[in-house]
Amino acid sequence: MSTSEPTRQSRWTVDRIAISLIAVAMLPAGLQAAFAPKSFYDDFPFGRGWISRPPDLYNEHLVRDVGALFLALIIVTLWTVWRQSPTRPVAGAWLAFGLFHLTYHASHLDEFNGTDKVLLVGSLVMVPALAAVALWAGRRN
Repeated sequence: MSTSEPTRQSRWTVDRIAISLIAVAMLPAGLQAAFAPKSFYDDFPFGRGWISRPPDLYNEHLVRDVGALFLALIIVTLWTVWRQSPTRPVAGAWLAFGLFHLTYHASHLDEFNGTDKVLLVGSLVMVPALAAVALWAGRRN
């Protein structure tokens, strides 16, 4: 093994840690939306009901599809980390998702109290922030 080859210890680089944190953070939402869509709609997160705000109507198909997409992206993310594949494409996908998600919700905060506004925006900033860290850390000179 040459000195330029990564050792087993160096597998956990900043970019891999960042995308792993996104996957871990998104897993509960993905599982709940995919397998308990009504509960996701009514209660997410932790009984706060962020999804079921007027004028939104419950759509089981849409909620299950969103959960399935979350789980698919989580699988690709974890596969990338496990196989030590390049992280930038996955980080780019999370960044695109995170920015669109944040932009939508940041412009629809009227129904939320101050605490929920802070929690919602704070939680939504996490995905694009970690994705940006992964993109930066995963760059190759």
